[in-house]
Amino acid sequence: MITAPGNRLQAHFGRYTTQLYVAGTALLVGALFGVLAIGTLSVSDKLALLAYIRRFLDVEALAPTYHHIFQRALADNLKVVGLLYLLGVSVAGMPLVVVLVFFRGFVLGFASAFLVTSMHWQGVGVGLATIGLSNIFMLPALVLVAAVALGFSWDLISPKTRHDAPHVGRGFAFFTGLVVVMAAVTLVGTALESYASPFLLHLLSNWGV
Repeated sequence: MITAPGNRLQAHFGRYTTQLYVAGTALLVGALFGVLAIGTLSVSDKLALLAYIRRFLDVEALAPTYHHIFQRALADNLKVVGLLYLLGVSVAGMPLVVVLVFFRGFVLGFASAFLVTSMHWQGVGVGLATIGLSNIFMLPALVLVAAVALGFSWDLISPKTRHDAPHVGRGFAFFTGLVVVMAAVTLVGTALESYASPFLLHLLSNWGV
């Protein structure tokens, strides 16, 4: 009996349920540590960082950057996806996948918490326009690629699957296809980060943010 494509796709993702939980937990724990790290900053560090953010917002208020940051941001984001892919196809990459997701969560948690605690309701608006908008696409892409990277890396070292060439081959094809699709999703998120976010910041500046 021929299995429908949707059922095959569901079966593939179903194999990575545990890894999805691991990647999601690493992201959340990283975000929590990022929030807690705010308390380690001195008053002078907070003031210096807030002054930098204010200068950035002033620049965006006068002349939004738009395409000037797109290429660099896209390269940085695709490097993360590519690194997860390389770690997934390597035998020793599993711990580093978790570390990479944890670090991304830490950065997001730290940035979000700093904006809210330092700028209050204004920080909420800035955070949604900059961090929240693009990560609607990039965070799911990151977690999915990380989860499948963990699963495929485990298949390479598991005694039950490492000698099963057809199983490993199907897993590799699925992983590669997923990375390509998530790279396209990352492109959408980066476009929002580079074009929509500066425009929204420009609007927020007109509303007193």
